[in-house]
Amino acid sequence: MPEGDTIFRTATVLRRALAGRTVIALELVAPKISAAAARRTVSGGVVRGVTSNGKHLLITFGTDGEDVVLHTHMKMSGAWHVYRAGERWRAPADDVRVVVRTDEYVAPCFHPPIVELMTERELLIHPVLSALGPDILADDFDMEAAIARLRRDPERDVATALLDQRSVSGIGNVFKCETLFLERVWPWARVADLDDDTLRRLVGRARALMRRNLDGRPRRTHFSLDPRELMWVDERTGRPCRVCGTPIVWGWHPDEVRKSWYCPSCQSVPAGAVVRR
Repeated sequence: MPEGDTIFRTATVLRRALAGRTVIALELVAPKISAAAARRTVSGGVVRGVTSNGKHLLITFGTDGEDVVLHTHMKMSGAWHVYRAGERWRAPADDVRVVVRTDEYVAPCFHPPIVELMTERELLIHPVLSALGPDILADDFDMEAAIARLRRDPERDVATALLDQRSVSGIGNVFKCETLFLERVWPWARVADLDDDTLRRLVGRARALMRRNLDGRPRRTHFSLDPRELMWVDERTGRPCRVCGTPIVWGWHPDEVRKSWYCPSCQSVPAGAVVRR
């Protein structure tokens, strides 16, 4: 699944191509459109902005009335492309669900599981978007608000808490695993057992790692001279820890489909702890 850094870069590319341009056509396949948005005419209006919030991408269009917002979420399959008008696409047109056409650029979105069009006022009461925690990549990221949200469910494990987009918007499984390793925190530690300074270090580390991955190059958290050594623990099952040599292992979390990779030596597994592998 694309994490917040990927969607942030996608929004940047789309913004450079589309913002301020007149929309020739907005083509949507099987979208969810609110009644209020359906009454608005997007063609002939201007792309007012392109933003990201965690894993969500939002394009705002000026219309003949209230502005409307296109919301897409990529999940595991979606991808935005940008082409000059008339340029050949690198993916089949049959796979597209959104096309934004302007005079100079065309932006198709392939296989997005979520496509919604709503007014700006409706955006404020959207059941998912309105509940998102602080965007970890935002310049004005609110650390204290994020810590308070993480503490709303003190009995859950910290790995699950970091992935909860209602607590902090944007962290995905890769940065979760890498952050917990670098801060030497066991993924199954309860939030209640971690002090605020530890939570701040975790969130701060995730934010720093993600901001270092906004240049479009292959994602990495292990910044060694060997460009092949991209990660500390993520997806490195059975391979030696880069710090102590202990084989990297993984485990499941209750009610969570994503795994946690970790070093059982560096991340101090409590005595008697049982991890579902």
